[in-house]
Amino acid sequence: MGIDAALEEAVRAFAKSVIDRFKSNLTQAIREHSKHCTIFYNAGHVGPCTMDSAGAYTHFELESLPSGFWGYQHFPVTARYARKLGKDCMGMTGKFHTEWGDFHSLKNQAALEFEVFRMLSFGFASSIGDQMEPRGILNPATYKLIKSVYGLFEERESWARPSVPVIEAALFTSESPHLENKMPEDVLGAAQLLEELAIQFDILDETMDMSPYKLVILPESFCPSPVFERALEKYLAKGGAVIAFGKALLKNSKTFPSFFGIEYVSENECYPDFIIAQGNLASGLETGNEYVIYRQGLRIKAKNGKAILRARSPYFPRKGNRFCSHRYTPSAKGKSYPAAVRNGNLCYFCHPIFSQYRENAPWWCKTIISNAIDMLLPQRLVRHNGPSTMTVSLLEQKEKQRYAVHLLLYIPVRKSATIDIIEERTTALNITLELNLPRPVRKAVLVPENRELPLIDGRSVNIPMVDGYVILELS
Repeated sequence: MGIDAALEEAVRAFAKSVIDRFKSNLTQAIREHSKHCTIFYNAGHVGPCTMDSAGAYTHFELESLPSGFWGYQHFPVTARYARKLGKDCMGMTGKFHTEWGDFHSLKNQAALEFEVFRMLSFGFASSIGDQMEPRGILNPATYKLIKSVYGLFEERESWARPSVPVIEAALFTSESPHLENKMPEDVLGAAQLLEELAIQFDILDETMDMSPYKLVILPESFCPSPVFERALEKYLAKGGAVIAFGKALLKNSKTFPSFFGIEYVSENECYPDFIIAQGNLASGLETGNEYVIYRQGLRIKAKNGKAILRARSPYFPRKGNRFCSHRYTPSAKGKSYPAAVRNGNLCYFCHPIFSQYRENAPWWCKTIISNAIDMLLPQRLVRHNGPSTMTVSLLEQKEKQRYAVHLLLYIPVRKSATIDIIEERTTALNITLELNLPRPVRKAVLVPENRELPLIDGRSVNIPMVDGYVILELS
C-alpha cells in the first residue's frame, strides 16, 4: 500500500484498518451460521478507535478493573463515550483485589458494590470477571461475594435498564482514533471535575452532533478539523454555549477562530502565573487574592470579547540561573492581563485548567469553572448540597413515565502505594436535590424501598440518608 513504516501514525492507521476489516469479515461469517448470537471483540478500552467498526458488534463490554492499570477514573470516561455509539453497554470489573491473574484474592464487598452500581447508574449491564484454576473448580467464596452484590443489583435493575441518560453538556475528546487506551489527561481531569459538580454530560469526538446539548466544553488538547470549526460557529449562532481552554482550536497559523473574540499573542513563558479573584468568575474565592495556575498557559488579547478574569506574572520564571525558593517565584504584583474572555455565549480560558486539575486538583480551578458554567448554563439539571465525592446520574425511562436519579457515595482511598481501596460504604445525611428536568414530575419515591418523599415546588427533594447508593424515582 506504499506506507512508510517509519511514520508511526500511518502504520497505526494501517493496523487499525486491518483490525476493522477483520471484525467486519468475521461478523459476516458468524451471521452465516447464526442471526442472533452476540458478538464483542475484546479490548481493554472502548473509545474513538472503536467507532469505525461499531457495526461489527452487537454490544460493548467496557473492561475497567479499577485496581488494574485502568484506575477508578477510566470507567466513567469510556462509558460516557461508548454510550454514544448506539449499542447496549455492559461494564466489566473483576472479583480480584488487584487484577487478572490474582488467584486466591477477593475484592472488598463495598468496592464491588460501587463498581457494579456505577455501571447500573449509567444504565449498563454488569459483568464480574473471575479466572478458573487449572483444577477446573470454581471458588465458592467468589460466588458467595458475587451473589451478595448481584442480589442488590437485581433489586434495582428495573430503574436503569432500559433507559436513556438525561444530558446537558458535551465534552469533546482529542483521543486518537488509531490508538487504543490513550485517554488524554485533560479529558480525565475534565470528567473528574464535571462529575464533582454533578454536571450531566456525554463525551463526544469531533464527528458527533453537538446540537442536542446546551453546553459544549472544549479541553486544551482538542484541535479538530475546519469542518468542526464551522459546525461550532453554527452551534453558537443558534444559541448554544461554549467553554474552551488553552490551545483548543488554535490553528497552525497561531490564530483562533474569529468568533472566540481573542487574539493569540504567544506562549506564556513567565509562569506559573496567578489569576486574580475579582468578578463573577471568582465567586466563592477570597476577593482580590491571587491563585496560582501551575501549568503553562497562553498570552492573549481580548479582541471582540471582554476580559472577565485577569492574571499576573511572577517576578521571573524559576529556571537557569534565576532562583527563588522551592518551586516558583511569587507574583510581582505588576500589570494584569486577560486570563478568561467572554464573547457572547463563548467563554475562553487561556490556561490548561483540566490537565491542571488532573495533575493536582486545585479547588480554585473547580470554583472558576463552576462559575463559568453558571454564567452560561444558569439552570443546571441537578444541584445538591452533598459532598463532591457523591456522583449523580440522571436517567429517563419514557415508557414508564419516570426519571431515576442514581446517587453513589463510596470513597476510594489511596491507603496503599499502588491501588485505591474501598472498604466501606460512605453515609451522608439530609441531601437536598434541586432539579430542573425537561418534564414536570409529581411524585418522588426512594426505590426499591418504596418510601415516598415530599416534592417541594415540583423540583426539590430532601433525601434523609444516602448509604452508599440511593435511587430516587421521579414519576
